Amino acid sequence: MARDPHDLDSVMRLLVHRLNRRGLVRGAAGVAGVAGLTGLATGAADASGGKIRRGAVASAQEVKKGGTLVSMLVAEPTSMDIASGTGQHNYAVMSNVFENLLQYDPVLFDARPCLAESYDVSADGMVYTFHLRPNVVFHDGTPMNAEAVQFSYQRIMDPENEYYKLGQPFPLIDFWYEAIDPKGIVVQDELTVVFNLKKPHSTLDAFLAWPAAAIVSPTAVKKYGADFRTNPVGTGPFQFKEWVPNQKVEFTRFDQYWGGPAALDGIVFRPIIEEQTRVTELQAGNIDFAYDLPPDNVAPLKEGADFHYYEAPLGHVWFLTLNTKAGPTADPKVRQAIAHAIDKQSIIHDILKDTGVVATGPIPSSISYAYTDQVPQYAYDPEKAKALLAEAGHADGFETRFWVPQSGSGMQSPTTMGQAIQANLGEVGINAKIEVFEWGAYIESYAKGLPDDVGMAECSWFATDARNIPNLTLSCGTVSPAGYNAGYYCNQEVDSLIAQFTNTLDRDQQAQIMAQLQTVVATDVPNVYVDTQLGTAALSNKYDGFDLHPSQLLRFYSTHLV
Repeated sequence: MARDPHDLDSVMRLLVHRLNRRGLVRGAAGVAGVAGLTGLATGAADASGGKIRRGAVASAQEVKKGGTLVSMLVAEPTSMDIASGTGQHNYAVMSNVFENLLQYDPVLFDARPCLAESYDVSADGMVYTFHLRPNVVFHDGTPMNAEAVQFSYQRIMDPENEYYKLGQPFPLIDFWYEAIDPKGIVVQDELTVVFNLKKPHSTLDAFLAWPAAAIVSPTAVKKYGADFRTNPVGTGPFQFKEWVPNQKVEFTRFDQYWGGPAALDGIVFRPIIEEQTRVTELQAGNIDFAYDLPPDNVAPLKEGADFHYYEAPLGHVWFLTLNTKAGPTADPKVRQAIAHAIDKQSIIHDILKDTGVVATGPIPSSISYAYTDQVPQYAYDPEKAKALLAEAGHADGFETRFWVPQSGSGMQSPTTMGQAIQANLGEVGINAKIEVFEWGAYIESYAKGLPDDVGMAECSWFATDARNIPNLTLSCGTVSPAGYNAGYYCNQEVDSLIAQFTNTLDRDQQAQIMAQLQTVVATDVPNVYVDTQLGTAALSNKYDGFDLHPSQLLRFYSTHLV
């Protein structure tokens, strides 16, 4: 069965936002899946006329070889084993070392072949047959084959597997790949592997392209055991060299890469938590690439001559998680009051400098077929907020704790955004006492669920499909500590709609189901959805060939010296 692509308007909308400093639309070339290294394919969208042109594609012989690119990271990695890492930044880094059966289109979240050269899906959606790319080797020289694929999935899904999760938590794996029967993964021959599912899964191909399902070297996992988290071995264009905690992660080029060697000699990732420091280090030449740019610095980097500037709408939603189990926020009227009290437009304009767009629910607008804004919305209205609080018995307001991270995956400007929300709430009588955490400590505490006296906490989520955020943050089965539903929201109607969506392969029916879900969630207000981020990045102009993907996976395979 053919996999339907995203509709054309979504493609074009993504393309027109992908602007560099010269007004060029950046298209990607040379991603894994293209035989041989190619350079950056550019299409031009003139800022005045909007016309699009195609630029030349550089061959492997034409690009300049060498150079070690230094990139920042928004937070310290938690593991080099891509399946056990916590946070999008882990996936962003390790997607240079590991690869999947499928990968994302250079511009969209559409899945396309990677380590699988092609794949077939049965008419009922219950059987996936993958035909693997020949002559692919892991960084340790061992072959990537059907047995390696089977091993890679069973080690993260089958509790009876000797190497199951290596004694470590593998966040979200059980939710993302719940439809796959690990014992139903059958090696048909050296290069053919068959996945038999427990049930249809309408967006499984998107998850098969997400880095958590990377194919790993069975030999390396067996050799290192739990220490595989510091000795990763994949098939990607770069191989692991070293991880110095809180200082750097370093990769070197893998010359036996099946798509042809990368142009760069290597990549170094440095965790830089403080936003302004990222820009200072970039402008000083101490790093070559920065992303999640502080909004105040976007304009000078965009207009300057020393950097390529990139922008892309992300599959992302930033929200305020509300405690639906205990305290004043357990009352829907209080949650609605909080929604009315927050001035989203001012946060986006004054703090984020318009590097975001207003969110209306748990589905990013970039997933256009399933997104709707035709739901109950809560305009900024402090007087309405006060009236709702009075109806709920809190005419004099109340006090609560408010969790905020210093930094983190997709968190944008968490401290200043938190302070703005705190001020908004103070205007209607809610005293939200901010408590700031380092990202690793924050996500560990958040995953356990909000204590009774913590009424709210910041969070953001990246999605590659319409099901991801609702399933992982709003379903009864993911109530913390089982998942990341830290506010304890549980509505059987929402669960039923998620199940219907999962079992429905028709795109139009999926859209109708998700419209219903978004309406229910907007009425209940388990979270206040603030914005969807526009991803921003800047690259030193001594390099070219990078493309910012809406997933924010930082793949540097096609990047090269100018």
